[in-house]
Amino acid sequence: MKFVARFVHILLWLKVAVSPALLGAFIGGMICFALNEMVLPVITICTGFGVVLGIIWAEKTRRTVGLSKFHGRLIGHPEVDGSKSK
Repeated sequence: MKFVARFVHILLWLKVAVSPALLGAFIGGMICFALNEMVLPVITICTGFGVVLGIIWAEKTRRTVGLSKFHGRLIGHPEVDGSKSK
């Protein structure tokens, strides 16, 4: 059971860390789209910057709030779970 808990914890950490990396790749792609040419170093730099920010964010979240509590707050938000606020 400890293996499953560790695996879920790793997946939650990756979920937090990868999101800025994807955003960086998207921004790099938009820059290349604006330049009308594919410049691989631009995409690589933007993605790398996103990976570094994602690692920092995931570690800060893990140490301060906790990954399970962080995701619980996101999923339990009234706008996400579909309940109507009064």
